[in-house]
Amino acid sequence: MREFDYSTVPHYRMYGFIRVVFSPLVKLLFKLKYKGNENIPQDDTRYIVAINHTCAFDPIFAALPKEMPPLHFMAKVELFSNPIVGWFITHMYGFPVKRGKGDTTAVEYGEKILEEGHVMAICPEGTRVKDKNGVPQRAKAGVAVIAKATNSQVLPVAICCKNKIKIGERVTVSIGKPITQEEMFFDKDDFGPKDIRNAANLVMDRITELWEAEVK
Repeated sequence: MREFDYSTVPHYRMYGFIRVVFSPLVKLLFKLKYKGNENIPQDDTRYIVAINHTCAFDPIFAALPKEMPPLHFMAKVELFSNPIVGWFITHMYGFPVKRGKGDTTAVEYGEKILEEGHVMAICPEGTRVKDKNGVPQRAKAGVAVIAKATNSQVLPVAICCKNKIKIGERVTVSIGKPITQEEMFFDKDDFGPKDIRNAANLVMDRITELWEAEVK
């Protein structure tokens, strides 16, 4: 696997080209419907896009609205072992993370993305949901750790489908209101590890609420 360069946040033209060219096709194949696009910040708000992890297309689904800026997203390091796949994911602003190993390099790169004015996407669950009904699961701490370190809000996005996501199924992407630093209690004087977990759970709760509104 080619070593990923965490030193700089690059700009690739391919991202915009792929999004423009293939967006209509993806929307058609998955019968995509979007709700809450008006909740996507259009000012200088610093935020992280948090998505429930239902399938490999989740970051693509979230990235397609014209209101959504380019998303730099965490992807499991195993995907980068194939040089062709790794090259493509890198040029689509994906960056590798070693799951379950406290990958501080990936976390610091995520912080760099936000500090430089870009938007990062993350699946708080950390892995794809194995539940056959796609019920969102508990969040890992990472989304809250990065949000607090970068003074960022979190934009909850729910990928919703009543069946297993595949071509021909109707998929709704529901975008909630940004979760502020105050709502996550990041302004507490005695903020600690338990509060980090609570903030991550709050993010997942908001995503679950959006998901349940569409699926149940």
